[in-house]
Amino acid sequence: MSSSQNSRDAFRSLNLLNLFLLTVHSGLLIFFAVIGITLMAVVNIFSVTFYALGFLILMKGKSTLYIYATLTEIMAHMFLAVICTGWDAGFQLYFIGCIAIVFYADYFSFRMGNQHIKGGSISVVSCGLYLVSLVVTKTAGSLYQMGSGLDYVGQVLNSIVVFTFVTLFLRSQTKLSSYYEEELGRQATHDKLTDMVNRHYLVEQLEGIYTEKKIDSYWIAILDIDNFKGINDRYGHLCGDFVLKTVAGMVKKICGDRTVCRWGGEEFVIVGSDGRLDEKGRRPESVILDNVRRSIAIKDFVYDENTTVNLTVTIGVARYQDGQTVDEWVNVADSRLYRGKQTGKNKVVESDEIPG
Repeated sequence: MSSSQNSRDAFRSLNLLNLFLLTVHSGLLIFFAVIGITLMAVVNIFSVTFYALGFLILMKGKSTLYIYATLTEIMAHMFLAVICTGWDAGFQLYFIGCIAIVFYADYFSFRMGNQHIKGGSISVVSCGLYLVSLVVTKTAGSLYQMGSGLDYVGQVLNSIVVFTFVTLFLRSQTKLSSYYEEELGRQATHDKLTDMVNRHYLVEQLEGIYTEKKIDSYWIAILDIDNFKGINDRYGHLCGDFVLKTVAGMVKKICGDRTVCRWGGEEFVIVGSDGRLDEKGRRPESVILDNVRRSIAIKDFVYDENTTVNLTVTIGVARYQDGQTVDEWVNVADSRLYRGKQTGKNKVVESDEIPG
């Protein structure tokens, strides 16, 4: 995934977090106003205003500032809420939820290109405020008496909010972890330029094929773009990349469901398991690979309005022979590719005979 996509996803996630907190504090503002705890109603007016402005802060790219300000607001707000309403109303649960917010926000802030925030230190502060509020309310009582009925309502509502957020947070992190594990796995096995599987992937596949009982039906071909260095030297590496991507697309399209790999540089490897001859007695790989060669030879590779490149490819082919190791099998195809290069290029070499 590109860094720009990472930033967009992180920006979207922090905005969702801000929307969640804005909704929670709007509800708390109404709750405190209704039950007559004026101090907390006023505090929530400031909180709602802050989260309304939070979208603008994030839009300006101030994610680190936003995160620190948000965590400060949450901890200060909830400390006051516990002091005002007492322990039984359940506002101390937000200190636990705050730890989830710390690492949630830190993760997405880092993905936006900012430094990690001090999650461990902030978690310690949150724990400290939790314990201080416990001691204060249990020794001195609360500033307001809500009554057991309202305490019960507060405990239920606060529990629902905190558990909902922590659940959503963990679910989000699990999905992201799974996604990025898959993405990293794909990056490890695919070539970035051509989006083909890479050499690492193909070697593992060949080793897997080697253990199959029908390996004798498999063939391997190594394709090399002729005089590719001259294309880079004459037209530049960006044009060279364009040629590689275009050739890769053509080879994948013509070869269908056969495995096509970027082996390295301007070399591609194709692996198939076609066993039957066609109506003219030709092997399937002969038809496919010659079609690849001819299609590339007649194509105009139009890079821009001033640059059109024509090129050819040479291909060495080897069917698996009993007793060969994977390396020996690949080396046969490679030696035939080399022989084709030495005898005129723009050809498919399928045997050890000197090609015409």
